[in-house]
Amino acid sequence: MRVTSLRHGARWLYAAMALSVGLMGYEAPAGAQTCGSDYTLKEGESLADIAARAYGSSSQWTLIFYANQDRMGANASMLVPGLSIRIPCVSGLQPATPQAPSAATPSESSATPSGDIELSSVVKRIEFLTADGYTPFTDRSLPHGGMITHIVSAEMDLIKEQSGGNFSFNVSWVNDWAAHLNPLLITRAFDVGFPWVKPDCDHPADLSQDAKYRCRKFFFSDPLYEIFTVLFVKSNSTIVFTRDDEVLGKTLCQPAGYSTYELDKGGRNWAKDNKIVLLQPQSIEECFRLLDAGSVNAVVTADLTGKAIIAALGLGDRVKALPRPLAIGTLHLIVPKTHPHASTLLYYINTATAKLRESGEYDKIVDSHLSRFWSAQDRK
Repeated sequence: MRVTSLRHGARWLYAAMALSVGLMGYEAPAGAQTCGSDYTLKEGESLADIAARAYGSSSQWTLIFYANQDRMGANASMLVPGLSIRIPCVSGLQPATPQAPSAATPSESSATPSGDIELSSVVKRIEFLTADGYTPFTDRSLPHGGMITHIVSAEMDLIKEQSGGNFSFNVSWVNDWAAHLNPLLITRAFDVGFPWVKPDCDHPADLSQDAKYRCRKFFFSDPLYEIFTVLFVKSNSTIVFTRDDEVLGKTLCQPAGYSTYELDKGGRNWAKDNKIVLLQPQSIEECFRLLDAGSVNAVVTADLTGKAIIAALGLGDRVKALPRPLAIGTLHLIVPKTHPHASTLLYYINTATAKLRESGEYDKIVDSHLSRFWSAQDRK
């Protein structure tokens, strides 16, 4: 059976309908496939067959699909016999020992950030999830996969070195941000996602629904980098954004899967109360094409990301960033609160971040990516 590796959420829903034909009433054969391990495909098998064995439900095939986009690629591909795929463990479908971890107190480790990283006897591998298109932070076309990917990899290398090789990690790329929180992270198909802006979780009344969900369902690591979210407009635009009310009634563009937190922050409620028109295509590049064509009034994104896209599309003389930030936030790694080892994962990440900063390696990584970024802008 042909399984299509798809980029956008709407497409895989269509594929799911196609796969489900003839599978109603499918009974899982005796002997379940073990989750948390790799599985070698056999002749004639489909993802639905494997999901039925692993989870008792063929409809969960999309979890296996998403967990293996790094192996299947971004284009249509066959499930070739002999291909090794990952079978993620999924909360509620696979036996697990639930815990209520605290983000501040590791449940399986006891070291302080200033000492060596104490290694758990259970957590010996971490599966990370990110996506392309967030220059200079995450993109496979960039050296080391971008600044945040580089920082995460350096942190995990510290742990791997201390473990004597008894630890590993993997970074997977799924170019559908809307699928990251749910189902991929919330079901624990992956352990940790990055990079995500942390909303003001102490004031939930001011948050959009997606921000409330993020606060309610996920722990956040210590901050990795501060970003400015800004409005990009055409060079001849009359919008100067000295006041919020200048934007009311305007058409803004932000990619699908991006949080509307900045649009609703501080009682703005632009998206929440439909005070603006919000277009959400699948990519930030498409937002800038719509802006150039006059179909939207402004694009909402991180300042560095927007500047990189402007340069790549050759829009430098037609599009500009407005100086007043829409919001100032910080990028984090996130871990589902229901993950049985959430405390240990946060302990590993935060302790390794502190060590990277103390050694000066963090600054070297950031400097190298920013220097490369600005050099590229100067050349265009």
